[in-house]
Amino acid sequence: MGSTLTQGQVTNHSYNAGYIVLSYFVSLVGCWTALKLLHRRTSRHGYYNWYLLLGAAASMGAVAIWSMHFIGNRAIIMAQGERYLQIQYNAAYTAGSFFLPICVLSIAFYLLGISEKVSIARIIIVGLLTGAAVCGMHYFGQGGMSNYLASYEWQYVLGSAFIAVTAATLALGVFFYFKATWTNNWMKRALCASVLAGSVSGMHWVAAVGTTYRYKEGVRKGNGLTRQATVVVVLCLALGCCIALLAFAFIGQRVKNLSAHHARQVVLALVTFDEEGKLMVTPEGRLPCRKIAKTSMERNFDEIFDTNHPVFAWIYRASHYWPAVTDLIPGFKAHLGVMRHANTSQAGLIQVLSNQTNVDNLEEEANFGTRFKELFCVAASELAEYIHEPLKDLGVLSDSIMLSGTINKPRKLRIFSSSVTVNPLSKAESGQMHPAFGRGQFLLLVRQANKRDAEKLQAAGFGFANLTSIMPLLAQNMEVTTGELSGTLHKIQRSLVNRSILEPGVHIACYALRPKFRGGWDILINKDQRNLLPSVQLSSETLRPWQMDILLKLDNMTVRDCYLYLQHRASDAQEAEKAFLSLVDQTMESLTRQIDHPLFENARFLAHPYLVPCRSSAGSQHRAKATVMMFRLIADAHYSSPLNGRLEFSSSRLFRAQQHVYPGSPDHGAFGRQVHLEFAGLAEARTEVRAEPGPEVRSRSPTLSGHSTRGKISRSSVASSPVEPPVEENSKRRSLFSASETRAGEMVAGNKWPGKGPKSRRLFGGIHVQNEISVDICEVDQGQGTEEGLEMSDLGVRSEASVAPAETDNFADELMMLLVEESRQYYAKGRSVQV
Repeated sequence: MGSTLTQGQVTNHSYNAGYIVLSYFVSLVGCWTALKLLHRRTSRHGYYNWYLLLGAAASMGAVAIWSMHFIGNRAIIMAQGERYLQIQYNAAYTAGSFFLPICVLSIAFYLLGISEKVSIARIIIVGLLTGAAVCGMHYFGQGGMSNYLASYEWQYVLGSAFIAVTAATLALGVFFYFKATWTNNWMKRALCASVLAGSVSGMHWVAAVGTTYRYKEGVRKGNGLTRQATVVVVLCLALGCCIALLAFAFIGQRVKNLSAHHARQVVLALVTFDEEGKLMVTPEGRLPCRKIAKTSMERNFDEIFDTNHPVFAWIYRASHYWPAVTDLIPGFKAHLGVMRHANTSQAGLIQVLSNQTNVDNLEEEANFGTRFKELFCVAASELAEYIHEPLKDLGVLSDSIMLSGTINKPRKLRIFSSSVTVNPLSKAESGQMHPAFGRGQFLLLVRQANKRDAEKLQAAGFGFANLTSIMPLLAQNMEVTTGELSGTLHKIQRSLVNRSILEPGVHIACYALRPKFRGGWDILINKDQRNLLPSVQLSSETLRPWQMDILLKLDNMTVRDCYLYLQHRASDAQEAEKAFLSLVDQTMESLTRQIDHPLFENARFLAHPYLVPCRSSAGSQHRAKATVMMFRLIADAHYSSPLNGRLEFSSSRLFRAQQHVYPGSPDHGAFGRQVHLEFAGLAEARTEVRAEPGPEVRSRSPTLSGHSTRGKISRSSVASSPVEPPVEENSKRRSLFSASETRAGEMVAGNKWPGKGPKSRRLFGGIHVQNEISVDICEVDQGQGTEEGLEMSDLGVRSEASVAPAETDNFADELMMLLVEESRQYYAKGRSVQV
């Protein structure tokens, strides 16, 4: 039949239904992959987001459009299937049609991700560009037929363009809305991908119906790309998209499994809000988190890890001063690695339990507190690396622990499981939580990101979502109710907006304690400002001596007695004194209304002024102090009358820790020294660091010519690098700042144990060492034979040892000791528990 075709002759053609269906599924795979990649985009900036953008444009342009076109043309059977009369393609046109839709869609998808706000105008523009990419590729590719010339009917051209633009606008608009509201699950993405693939296929086949093919002579048989070669290229591209989808599905399932495990573990999560109040989440809609421990490892059922636990107070302070633990984290990792190696080796475990490892203090190694502190710091370090931020900018620990796993999900059947049946009694005896209490705990690190930080995090692949939109997804992943999660996150958000610090001046507060049944004390605090007591400002200025004398008269009086005294004294007082007495009376009334509870009637005034950190004036380099006087009381533990919505009882241990962590606190340095003393033994896992002269130079005031000027070059080392005694008599001399040369990795690889050997031991203490090099510089006359006119003499080394200032008690510590002592005295006298 090929001999009967002439130049320009219209060629009859038919369609293969199998290739038609295949072309749609190829387009569906490409569209689905493109939407999946677009779903993971979080910003216009960053290599991560640019890779996703180009990947989405390539998946849509190369697979959903280009591959669909050539698979669809493969369904066209020319001249009743004559082999050498089938459509052939020009290589240059085919390559151009490949890159054309990718370039146009890159622009369209870039515009789609400019902002997270839904914009109808932007969606329409993106739909027009997507439709143009589909139509442009189709007709450009049709122009690449080397043995046929295509002509089109204008009605079908307009109809195909209308289908491409309308369906693409609808699909991308719905997808963008679901993405902005974080309701874009895989079923909705599949629906949008089906509509988007329908726009490509619909445009192609409507245009194909209105296309007439005229034979072009002069083309040699087999010239150009054959249909078989085109199909192979297309199928390879489609296979690549299928592999990408399978990889995404595997990653998504793994993330879900990790979330399910995290819901029943002790996890450190990061809660970051931007300036608009949006919450930072991963592309899967989860909080960035890292596991601390499988369980909270309580030693018994009476010990509960909560905000009143001393370990929580420690990690709370560490999160407010990360430099205290930053240098110790490598040692923590090495120590935990050794312990894991011991736990995975039965022989090693027997050695640990039988004290054959020469560990000085076995209880220190097995202690829950020490282990948990190390795990927390390591998890924080890993979390900082995950978000590409330094540890010092990671955030501070929230003052609440969120229980997760409170909603039980139906367990799916697992054919392959690596779990081992464990006797619940043995778990309880080993110090782990009983399965009945098998809920997880989320420790939340909190930070406020400015605009620059938010853009950096978005460029790294994290998104920011409205709380109302992301809340259901977060609650589902954490296995908690939406109400519990919403209350916690909104409380954290309010704490970031309302900086909790007193104003300068004089305040009257209420210090109320309540004993806990499990031991310890709770303290009355403000709900929204949890590090502050209920208080009212009396004056913005310092009180005068005669005003302080009036307040001293109120010492140890109840609230009612204070009112009576003020009224009695005001009856015959002068104007200035009467005004002050009225001010005190109004301040007490405001405090009474703020507490709004009968227990305040039993409070007694403490006329001792306490200094509390307050807000500094603008430009001040020193932390200001406000004066606070207290009404103190101890409430009955059985007192069940509800408080108002503004106040609540919270952990007194945590409250005392909060008084040490205000910005610029001098207690940070003392805490850092305590941490290094506590974990000084872990310095054995660090490599040797040799001392070099430090850059710090302190010079005395210059003297007259002919007199010496002494410069002091100093270097100090804290207890993280303790001074070690020689291990052997003939051992080499070590540097003053060197730690053990044994590395933890070598210990694990060589199956060695820390401290092994008859003379090695751990150091759980340290000495603050200061090395000073004194240099005398004398200025002499030029004529004395010196070239520079300077003479150096008295070169020597001097060492000084001193005791660093210890951490001082704050007002909360002093009041706690005072009230507890008063309570004991009243108990001893057989009186009421109320003071």
